[in-house]
Amino acid sequence: MTRSEVRKKDNILRAVTYIISIALGLFILVPFISMLMGKFGDPYIDEEVENIIAHDLLKFWKQFILVFNSGQFTNFMNSVIVSVLSTVFCMYVSAMTAYGITAYEWKLREAFDKMILIIVMIPGTISTIGFYQLIYKFHLINLLSMLILPAIASPITVLFMRLYLKATFSKALVESARLDGAGEFRIFNQIILPLLKPAIATQAIFCFVTSWHNTLIPSIILIEESKRTLPVSNNTLGTELLLFLPPILVYAFLSKHIVEGIALGGVKT
Repeated sequence: MTRSEVRKKDNILRAVTYIISIALGLFILVPFISMLMGKFGDPYIDEEVENIIAHDLLKFWKQFILVFNSGQFTNFMNSVIVSVLSTVFCMYVSAMTAYGITAYEWKLREAFDKMILIIVMIPGTISTIGFYQLIYKFHLINLLSMLILPAIASPITVLFMRLYLKATFSKALVESARLDGAGEFRIFNQIILPLLKPAIATQAIFCFVTSWHNTLIPSIILIEESKRTLPVSNNTLGTELLLFLPPILVYAFLSKHIVEGIALGGVKT
């Protein structure tokens, strides 16, 4: 096969891929567009298309302003604080744990590795009652930190990063850094974290979305309305506006790493 034929075949394959991707994208967006039209637009308005779009945008903007002028903005900021801090701490601690299991030789390493796998199989709701009794006993009700601290220990995130490091970790690189006088924290922050960037980006999306849409624990421990996160707040004005935007923005920012992270993280076990 000549070079021109190979190039022609590649162009055809690329064109088919783009067409299928665009079709799937439009198919996925149909419910989203329908929701917006149902929320902000009246499909039976007998006007020009331009007037309908202007009407919907104006209504959307007015409702958006009302949301930010109401107490619901406080609930929105509570969700932002909890989700962002949970994601950041979870990624850092999980990456450090995975590095510790992979890079160091210690007696109970294999047992600890298997214990993480067992914990992943246990549903998180089982510990809900015990968790509530614990924070009630220590008078920790109504604290946003009680939503952040439990999220730091994420067995599934540790397991994913452990699998990723098994495929990409280079002991010779770490040893050479140690010979150059680098400390363990410097090696982790300047070598391992950049190496784990695809895995971190992948898990950060899942962690943020899970924390953002969490309703079980916040509805139990957050009693005051001013302390509640957005999904469990009593305010319903334009909740859809604020609920779907942050996860979409996070996914749009980190999605370029998700395929690479999943592919490399699952190369070998």
